[in-house]
Amino acid sequence: MLTFVTAICAASPDCSVGDVRFACPKNFKQVRLESAQQFGLYYWNKYNVGLFVATPASGYDESKFMANVIRTSLAKMFPQDSQEFSWKGVPYYRSGRISKFEIDGTIAQAFNGSLGVLIKYRRLKFNGRDIIVGYASDFGRGTEAKEAFDRGLGGDSMPGCYAAVDTIYSITGEKMPENNPCDIIASVP
Repeated sequence: MLTFVTAICAASPDCSVGDVRFACPKNFKQVRLESAQQFGLYYWNKYNVGLFVATPASGYDESKFMANVIRTSLAKMFPQDSQEFSWKGVPYYRSGRISKFEIDGTIAQAFNGSLGVLIKYRRLKFNGRDIIVGYASDFGRGTEAKEAFDRGLGGDSMPGCYAAVDTIYSITGEKMPENNPCDIIASVP
């Protein structure tokens, strides 16, 4: 009996998608997806943010693959809302790279007439394969969401950013820098 109890207590808190293992994002709950999906989704209800970790097969079409990840994530996160979104890309700044394995990324905003969402993901090349880590987040409702979408300025979700950074570093084994890449540091004159 002691061995059984020890095994339960020693269970690893790690999450995985395919053969990619990572630290489960703190405060996020795993969302059930169909078994055919090549990604995992973790949702934090308090902030309406969903972290996704994707492991596409080699030779995948990024546009089609990510359209599925985003469509599925938004449907799971906001099942009561219309899924008919207008989309707008936001400039992705390569200087904002957080990992030496990061090769690309995307930021997009969407609006469905009442709900605004922000999508941000980073594509890594690690151990010879693509791994995509990002999040979908509520980006306001009503006139606030419409204005944010119309202006196309982008933004960030701090819980989404922190979870993505922690997940990426847990995959790559990189050390967190002194200042978390998500921290906003301002100096006051």
